[in-house]
Amino acid sequence: MNRILVPRNATPEPHALRDYALIADGERGALVGPCGDISWLCAPHWHSDAVFAALIGGPGHYSVTPRGRFVHGGYYEEGGLIWRNRWITETGIVECRDALVFPGDPHRIVLLRRVGAVDGTAEVRVRLEPWGGFGADALRDVRREDGGTWTGRNGALRWRWHGARKARPVRQGLRTTGLAAVLTLRPGRPRDLVLEIRDGPLGDPVVPSRAWAATQNNWARAVPGLASTLAPEDARHTWTVLRSLTSSTGGMVGAATTSLPERAEEGRNYDYRYVWIRDQCYAGQALAACGGHELLDDTVRFVCARLHEDGPRLAPAYTITGGPVPDQRTLGSCPVTPAATTGSATG
Repeated sequence: MNRILVPRNATPEPHALRDYALIADGERGALVGPCGDISWLCAPHWHSDAVFAALIGGPGHYSVTPRGRFVHGGYYEEGGLIWRNRWITETGIVECRDALVFPGDPHRIVLLRRVGAVDGTAEVRVRLEPWGGFGADALRDVRREDGGTWTGRNGALRWRWHGARKARPVRQGLRTTGLAAVLTLRPGRPRDLVLEIRDGPLGDPVVPSRAWAATQNNWARAVPGLASTLAPEDARHTWTVLRSLTSSTGGMVGAATTSLPERAEEGRNYDYRYVWIRDQCYAGQALAACGGHELLDDTVRFVCARLHEDGPRLAPAYTITGGPVPDQRTLGSCPVTPAATTGSATG
């Protein structure tokens, strides 16, 4: 537990990777920092460009942070990948419940955030700054619709944000870089913030209460009891993480992050947003030891498809759609190095 004085600078401060929580829906994942900053999210797929890239020093984040000084903590709810940030402030206790709607739609991201005061009145700063293409695609067509819902575009991605009707655009010169709001919270009156991102027409808006209920119920059905294991609670959480990293194609990515250096100036890093065949086989063996279930079937299905299609030309890693890993490219001063050789993937 650390005491934090939130800086006036809107850009989230970096944290150690272990301090971030993972929320994921199978098709992509986001990392939530202890100050309520979502600093990493690729859209619409695991291997797509990031819309929130503050984790690696790029632009883009989505932060819900108490005003003033606070002590932070957090935990996962039992039976699903739903994260609760909990902050002890100078005036009370604030919680923010975060999840990606599960199971995920390959073309539509729905990010749920429910923030509320547990004890005492509190204020939180909210800031949404999506940047497509690792910062190459700035905000366009930002407008507030009837009812206070905000919409906009980043390159080919469209987004809609509900729950902050009094937000105001953040501008640098003539360019809108994001939206900002201050929410006043009172006990028993939580606020739902819903962010939708899609690579096509947005469709009907999400109803927060239904989305939360569906996500909880779907996670409850997806995770087996694993009562025969030595530590059922830990085994269920591990299963939850593996399921959250597994696409509807059966491909299981190594982790959410890209090209984070394991050692300084080593010259090569591993991109974990791809399906590493070796690691998927290891995961399959662990799943088989627990009794199999549908997640094992997904793992076998993806690996068998790659073997049938590529045979002796089997690659070390693939995208979740079974495609080849793209070549390395450099983004400004921040290199992004896709997988080049096999390497251990950590969750």
